[in-house]
Amino acid sequence: MFSPSTRTIAAGVAMPYVNLGGVHSHPSNYTLWLEKGGRGLDTALMYGDDVQLSMGDAIKASGIPRDQLFVTSKVPCCPARFTSWCSWYDSEYAELDAYTRATIDLRLLSVDHVDLMLLHWPCDTLEDTVRTYRSLERFQLSGKARAIGISNFNASAIDALFAAGLKVTPTVNQCGFSIGNHRNPKLGSDYDTLMKCRAKNITYSAYSPLGGLSGIPVLSNPAVQTVAKRHGKSTAQVALRWVTQQGVVAVTASNNSRYDAEDLDILDFSLDDSEMDTLKMI
Repeated sequence: MFSPSTRTIAAGVAMPYVNLGGVHSHPSNYTLWLEKGGRGLDTALMYGDDVQLSMGDAIKASGIPRDQLFVTSKVPCCPARFTSWCSWYDSEYAELDAYTRATIDLRLLSVDHVDLMLLHWPCDTLEDTVRTYRSLERFQLSGKARAIGISNFNASAIDALFAAGLKVTPTVNQCGFSIGNHRNPKLGSDYDTLMKCRAKNITYSAYSPLGGLSGIPVLSNPAVQTVAKRHGKSTAQVALRWVTQQGVVAVTASNNSRYDAEDLDILDFSLDDSEMDTLKMI
């Protein structure tokens, strides 16, 4: 069902505009998030069993009906030279296809399906990328995911994937994107990729929307502070609004209930065109 706080990514599938993620080295408190009203949760097989189990425990303890939650996870595409995660992954799961990896992920999360399963990044070769994606197609068609998608794919990687011919097209592409981090095409953190997603009817999603993973000091930027003061909002709320106002779904991280409340309270104001442009220039 559509609401102002969600975006429809596929027929009958509505994704919250603000979701909570977290990795092994920087875990989030999923219980606090759910208590504050958050309903979007983001994780990945590569984030570690402890993260998956923690999220699963929070889901079970919350008592919230499963159909009121939106759970996103990801499986890796290996080999991929740009990430050391594949070296660890190959020691554990090298002989397993993406369908089996994703099924293991469901067990760790203690759910019978996810709402969205993403291919975490492209493999080194298009052949391996397509082979792994086809395994995720089977995962969705078997009813274990309501939708599938991709992550860290730039515009050319998207074109290459589509050219292979797909049974199930990706609904989401999750890439690093924030104020100050939208000019790097390597992993899709740029407007060319965002526009390619729009042309292909793919929802663009932003991880690190506050700039943390990119090292961009968004929250202390004077221009962001000025806009925040004008609206009576925090700099984090302005940064998230700048992202979501472009139709981009955000995946943030937090273990602080006050920050959770702020992150969920970003849809009651809008940035004008001048403010959007000013923040885009950072």
